[in-house]
Amino acid sequence: MKALLETRELTKAFGPCVAVSNVSATFAPGRIHAILGENGAGKSTLLKLLFGLYQPTSGEIFLDGQRVRWKSPMDAIRNGLGMVQQHFTLVETLSAIDNIMLGAEVSGRAGHLDRAAAIAHIEKLLPGPQLAVPWEAKVSELSVGFRQRIEILKLLFREARILFLDEPTAVLAPQEIHDFFEVLRALKAAGRTIVLISHKIGDVFQLCDTYTILRGGRLIAQGEIAETTPDQIVESMIGRQLVPLGAERQPRGEEVMLYARDVQEEGEHRGRLKGINLDVHAGEIVGVAGVEGSGQSTFVEAIMGLRRVRGELTLLKAPVRLGATADVRRRGVALVPEDRLAQALWAEESCYANMTIGLEDRFVRHGVFNEAKVEEETSQWANSYDVRAASLSVAAGSLSGGNQQKLIFAREVAGRRPKFLICHQPTRGVDLGAVELIHSRLLALRDRGLGVLVISSELDELMALCDRIFVFFEGRVQAEFARAEFDRLKIGAAMTGVNDWG
Repeated sequence: MKALLETRELTKAFGPCVAVSNVSATFAPGRIHAILGENGAGKSTLLKLLFGLYQPTSGEIFLDGQRVRWKSPMDAIRNGLGMVQQHFTLVETLSAIDNIMLGAEVSGRAGHLDRAAAIAHIEKLLPGPQLAVPWEAKVSELSVGFRQRIEILKLLFREARILFLDEPTAVLAPQEIHDFFEVLRALKAAGRTIVLISHKIGDVFQLCDTYTILRGGRLIAQGEIAETTPDQIVESMIGRQLVPLGAERQPRGEEVMLYARDVQEEGEHRGRLKGINLDVHAGEIVGVAGVEGSGQSTFVEAIMGLRRVRGELTLLKAPVRLGATADVRRRGVALVPEDRLAQALWAEESCYANMTIGLEDRFVRHGVFNEAKVEEETSQWANSYDVRAASLSVAAGSLSGGNQQKLIFAREVAGRRPKFLICHQPTRGVDLGAVELIHSRLLALRDRGLGVLVISSELDELMALCDRIFVFFEGRVQAEFARAEFDRLKIGAAMTGVNDWG
């Protein structure tokens, strides 16, 4: 099949760092293509080169057999390319239709926005009902799944025929992923070409037609999904097979590190938590599953002293009070939050600075910040979590998502040396090698006697790591499963509010 999009010896260097090196790849029309590789392999850089966000250092890009060189993304958009980046770019105070036509507004008489005409136009472009959204609803009122659709609808509104998607399922709950796959299949059936980055091998084999594997910025392999296996893909991505998680589990300790009984939220948002009953012992990993918006984020904020709640909530044998976040931290609680860029990192500052957030006092003596001690200790922490950066003096925002996540783990675990660890989406948007490292470290922490609370939208992750799983539904604990009772169908049913599995 003739290539729709092609690169020939495409290279992108940032100073001495070569992010993409001599990549020659082809993408055929009307198919779903996966770009795979570890964090930092060059996947996002390749997409940004194809879309005109970056200019190549050398090499060529061909579209429909013609050599192209985009001066900016606007050139790519005019030629039928569109991109949804990993972090959404929606204006939450505007409606869905206003976001869709932002920058390509449809005007009626007297220059006023003609939303009805815009809706009629986008509805004609829909490949099927899977992509429809509440056009007049504000984005702030819509689920993550709907927001993902709006980003794609923005591309269709501009008549994109090639869609680039960077980690499109990273923020979606399991049931939203199923719906999203139906959207992509409908787009493919309508003749669109989709190029996506993913770390989820199961998703790739379920959805995609071809694979392109990068490692260290170089093309390692490209071929048909139907002609390979998951093990072969993994070995090409990381250069080895993954090590299975250890099956041995020590009995949990007697000490109750987190205790919640009938925890309910108070204040203006009263009702998001309607009665949480949960406990975590020393030496165990407890998981929380649930569709997005079931109370998980609010519960984490309550534990950290950021939400007013009633009921009994104790952490490390002390009651948690509103505004007591600093005290919670001092008593030995570490947090890997849900959104690393918004909640855990100062993207413009160096990795050194980010590694010391909340730990500054450790490096001050007689009122002077000891830079040498910072570099020595934080380098050790970073090495212990395999944080890969040209230097820890570079901005944290310049690291790949997986290395940003490992940096946060290094600070919170190696730096804080906690007694209790909360991980909210610990491996979201993280490659297989980093997932393996993070999982093995969480198990090691449990075996050292820490209490660990893991909130994740990945059922496979929870079932692999946890000793018990609590399922949240509409602000309550819908079900609790001991490890011997783990069953994907039963846990999934509880996530939708069903407890009677016949």
